[in-house]
Amino acid sequence: MSRSNILDTKRIQSLTDATFAVAMTILILDVKIPRNLSNTSLTNYFLHKSLPELLIYVLSFVTLGIFWIGSQFHHHLIIYTDRVSSWLNIFFLMVICMIPFSAGFLSEHKHEKLSIVVYSANLIAASILNLFMLAYAWNKKYIKPHFTKRHYKNAMNRVMIPVYMYGATIVMSFLFPKVALYFLIPPIILHILPESANRSINKANRY
Repeated sequence: MSRSNILDTKRIQSLTDATFAVAMTILILDVKIPRNLSNTSLTNYFLHKSLPELLIYVLSFVTLGIFWIGSQFHHHLIIYTDRVSSWLNIFFLMVICMIPFSAGFLSEHKHEKLSIVVYSANLIAASILNLFMLAYAWNKKYIKPHFTKRHYKNAMNRVMIPVYMYGATIVMSFLFPKVALYFLIPPIILHILPESANRSINKANRY
C-alpha cells in the first residue's frame, strides 16, 4: 500500500458531520404557517397543511439520522482512506444534501407520483453510494481486522434491504400513490431496531 495515497480519515469525518448537521437543520425551514389567520383558518391550515409537512419532516429527519449513524459506524471502522474513497464520500454527501429538496417537494405534492419517485430515488442513491463506500473500503482492506466477512455481509444486507423497500415505494406510487408513502416507514423500523433484532432477516445469508 503506497503511503502517499493514504489520507487522514478525520478530515472526511468532520466534513460528513458538518454536512449532516446543515441538511438536518434546513429540513424544518419548509414548514411555515402564514400570519394573520383567523382561529378557524389557523386550525384548518395546521391540520391539513402543517401537520402533514411535520410528519414528512420527522420521516426525513429520522432517515437522515439513519444515514448519519451508518456513516458514523463506517468512519469508526475504517483505518485508512484515499482519494477514491474520499470522492465516494463527497458524492454521498452531495446526495444527502438533496434530501431537504426532495422532502420539500414531497411535502408540497404528497400524493403525486413524481414527488414520491424523486424522494425515493434520492434515498436509493444515498444507500447505493453508502454501499459503494463500504465495498471499496472492504476490497482495499481499509477496515479494522475485527470486522469479519460475516459482519461485511450483514452490513451490506442492512443497506440493501431498504433499497428494495424504496424501490417498492416507487412501484406503489404508480399503482396506489395515496398509500405509497407508508412503504417508507419499514426501512426506518429496520434501522431503529437493534442489530440482534434483525438476525432473522439476515439468517438466510449466513455462511
